Amino acid sequence: DITRIYSVAPGIKALISPLDPKAEQLCQTYSTMIHAPAPRMAQYEDLAQWIKEDLMPGDRVIVISEQEARKGDEGKLLRAAIDSAYIEYIPLAYSILEGRKIQEPLEAKMTAKGTNRVIIASESEAFVNDAVRNLNLTIHNKFNVVLYAPAKIRTFETIEIENFHNTNLHASLTYYIDYSNAEAKQFVKKYRALFNTEPTQFAFQGYDVAKYFIGLCAKYGDAWMHHTEDTLMLQSTFNIKPVGNGYINNGIRRIVYGPDYSVMVVE
Repeated sequence: DITRIYSVAPGIKALISPLDPKAEQLCQTYSTMIHAPAPRMAQYEDLAQWIKEDLMPGDRVIVISEQEARKGDEGKLLRAAIDSAYIEYIPLAYSILEGRKIQEPLEAKMTAKGTNRVIIASESEAFVNDAVRNLNLTIHNKFNVVLYAPAKIRTFETIEIENFHNTNLHASLTYYIDYSNAEAKQFVKKYRALFNTEPTQFAFQGYDVAKYFIGLCAKYGDAWMHHTEDTLMLQSTFNIKPVGNGYINNGIRRIVYGPDYSVMVVE
């Protein structure tokens, strides 16, 4: 649809794609296109940077992956982001059928003194669920574990939320609404008053995209595309960067699942 729009209106001054992650590739072609949702690779690169920031002497980085993963598995991109960040890590690959026997080999790769910073490089819900279960067993054996993961892990319904808190999950997300935030509370109240219902994730997204880009246009006029600003909105973070001929938002929001069952936004 975006390609069709450009074909019938090649003189478009700006086209903002607010939702579809697949539209990211079109920024390589069209100079006036802005991709509003942060791509998955931005999540992976942020995770790698986050580990580098947290890494302390005596810590160990372990990357767990699935043997014979499906072609095009996103886990390969996640490992590529870690490699690009020049992080030394210990790999552990196993098949889902070996899940019940992997705890001992996993613990053999861990450190009992520092923190074991773990990434599960897989998009398979069954495999990620099994790996998280094994990590929880290592925690019961007194290993200190911190799990780093992209947004998709939070959509896996088979993983118990308690396991996220046990593993001190550090997640890099494209979207996250902090309902304790005063502005978010105010938005919810106004939305209820106007529409007599609760705002959905799409309501927050529509508000963020409209307010951010219309605000830039009002402030800078026709030159607004050259004056994008790093901004925290209600649900999204905007950090617009040129990619190819167009622009992509690389804004990521970090959250941490605490052992006290809290979920904290990392500024």
